[in-house]
Amino acid sequence: MLLHYWAVPRSGRMMATREGIAMDQSAQADAGVSAPINFAADRSDGGIWSNLDRSLITQKLEAHDVEFRNARRLASPPSLEREGFELHHLPVGEFAWADPEWIASVYIPPHIELLRELTGAPHIAAFHGGAVLIRDSGDPAKPAAAEFVHFDQTRQSAVPFVEAAADADIRARYPRAKILNVWRVLTPPPQDMPLALCDQRTVDEGDGVVGRTVEPNFPGGVPYLTSVHNPRQQWYYFPDVTPDDVIFFKNYDSDPDAPLGCLHGAFRFPQVLPGAVPRASAELRLIAFFDD
Repeated sequence: MLLHYWAVPRSGRMMATREGIAMDQSAQADAGVSAPINFAADRSDGGIWSNLDRSLITQKLEAHDVEFRNARRLASPPSLEREGFELHHLPVGEFAWADPEWIASVYIPPHIELLRELTGAPHIAAFHGGAVLIRDSGDPAKPAAAEFVHFDQTRQSAVPFVEAAADADIRARYPRAKILNVWRVLTPPPQDMPLALCDQRTVDEGDGVVGRTVEPNFPGGVPYLTSVHNPRQQWYYFPDVTPDDVIFFKNYDSDPDAPLGCLHGAFRFPQVLPGAVPRASAELRLIAFFDD
């Protein structure tokens, strides 16, 4: 869930990169890589996930080896309408995550404008008040990357967030809503834990397993979906993304006849080369409203 602002220093740890190491890792993974990622082990219960209190986590997971294809090598760039995800270059200058004013006035607006250009959505609102979740696998005091496949909500549990983001008149005028995640890495390549994205056309919602995300803001938990492993799923990642890049991917669609979105999660890059720093990333969610 998008719950808290976290300060991540703009330091040498994020900016320093060893170009030779990055090039070696990029060449190693040019066509794709095979690596394990966690799926639901129990079809009946997805358990509890928590970003902020790992002692609450009760998920039953099992790892399966997956072929993660290099999304940069597709014959045509992936799209939100087709695969459900896109990569774009969108620098925003110096980060100031501890400053809500900067997030609201500097960080969020260009992402909304780019999403409007990409989708033609007549109305776009920030999810959950515009909060940004910072994950930092190198800092035990901050949420780590979610190393399991999931949707952040179910079709049903997304509805209250959509209703909170737009008044009744807007929702009546634009009845279809999509929740789009905007993911930005904050550490340089080579990445030790890339973002994995599943082509939305290959996701079978019948494989979904309902769990609950429990945080201080939501002590009762918000239902989310993980998934059992299905060989039909086609997984992708973008190697060598930088802090000036953003990945948009669909995480919810109110149209019951459309794919729900992209299963996603973090996976550990095999044989991480020396120089890779622990991944940190920023997650913003936007809700786009359409008239059909």
